[in-house]
Amino acid sequence: MKDRKLTNEIKIAIPTNDGENVFPKMLGLTKEFYVYEIINNKIEFIEKRKNPFENTLQHLKTLDVYEIISDCNIIISQKIGKRGITRLEKRGMKLIFENGKISHTIKKLMEEIC
Repeated sequence: MKDRKLTNEIKIAIPTNDGENVFPKMLGLTKEFYVYEIINNKIEFIEKRKNPFENTLQHLKTLDVYEIISDCNIIISQKIGKRGITRLEKRGMKLIFENGKISHTIKKLMEEIC
């Protein structure tokens, strides 16, 4: 991605329970997703999206969670199950594995793509 200038809209979903840190457990267990948008090399927070599947354990849960953030291009997460990774990548999602502060993760991503 380096040296690529962004001209199209890119949306990023980040799982979080506190609004400050990337959720440290499996993607589908997060309370909500923070959605950011990159347009013309600038990033903006767009919205919070509640995860109604936070406390559920169903077959193919990744696909249920995907429906919440299917308009996003990138997911930044600390953990996603092996099958979930495959399911998300088959749907065109770019997956980035990071932990820690959301602000640092966003800054690092912007440095890589701008």
